[in-house]
Amino acid sequence: MSKIFSRFRSTKVLVFPGQGRFDVNSLSSLTKHQNVPLVQSLLAQTDETLPTLRLSEFITDPATALAQRDIQLTSIQQPLLILTSYITYHLLRAVKNENILNDTDFLLGHSVGEICALVAQDSIPFVAGLELAYKRGMLMEKLVKETGKAFSMQALLFQPTHYKYITQILEELDVQVSNYNNYQQLAVSGEKTELSQKIDQLKARIAKAGVWKTRVHSIDLGVNIPFHNPVLRPIEKELGQLFEKTVPVKRALGVPMVSNLNGEMVADVNTQVKNIVQVTSKPVQFLKCLETLSSLDDEFEFISFGDTTSKIIQRYFQDAQKLKNLRAKCSTRTVDDLLSA
Repeated sequence: MSKIFSRFRSTKVLVFPGQGRFDVNSLSSLTKHQNVPLVQSLLAQTDETLPTLRLSEFITDPATALAQRDIQLTSIQQPLLILTSYITYHLLRAVKNENILNDTDFLLGHSVGEICALVAQDSIPFVAGLELAYKRGMLMEKLVKETGKAFSMQALLFQPTHYKYITQILEELDVQVSNYNNYQQLAVSGEKTELSQKIDQLKARIAKAGVWKTRVHSIDLGVNIPFHNPVLRPIEKELGQLFEKTVPVKRALGVPMVSNLNGEMVADVNTQVKNIVQVTSKPVQFLKCLETLSSLDDEFEFISFGDTTSKIIQRYFQDAQKLKNLRAKCSTRTVDDLLSA
């Protein structure tokens, strides 16, 4: 698992984002490549694999597709992430005229982005990845519907110096943290009314304590599934069985990954798959992933397949340099920047 890092270049990490908000601009950046033969082939394979979703239309005519269908549905957005990440990855390979994984030290995914990363390095075949992401989304939607409850997720933003203070109060209030993103951003989830009440309690406790400059800004993420919450534990067995049918046994990863489950480096496919299944009902430890990586070298180059993850990483390094005296520095670029350069 050890790597001899060259003094003459940065450690390179490719980052695949999780479920979020697709907009016309992000999809339209791929629309201009729709006539590239490889893209046409991937779109055709996608529609043949998941014909009822017509995912190709989000690339060929994103404005119409977004107007007609709810892209926030997990069963739509997760396979769409596989498609857009895989297309973008291969477009980048074409621009670089090389297999960019040969020059990549680690892959990092955020939530379903971990599946995208496995597909990108062919640890999961593209078509199988589409089916897996779709069925994963369907399992989540079905389970939540059966509970008869309304759930939500909120992003909490605050001063990085108060990270430990905020997380301590959340633990005392029994609030489920779904994503530890960096020192100034968490995502929490739960039953909608109860979660809203607990966030109000969090803000009230902070105000009563009079902690100087401590403010929590909460943002509704617009989803009705409590990702990475114990509510989803019942689907893990079936999800594991889906992976078993898809993933080769005892196979090494082409490029090592840093796992959302515990922030540890993983060298084989099966361990990473087990971790992905387990983190279904546990928090995404993205902050631990970044801490693990930043302990390995002094200079990093992150290439992100999404703007949100790029900003999360930038803020982590900025805060860690101040709070933890981190020596490591990083540059972050998005794949869109590289394709448009």
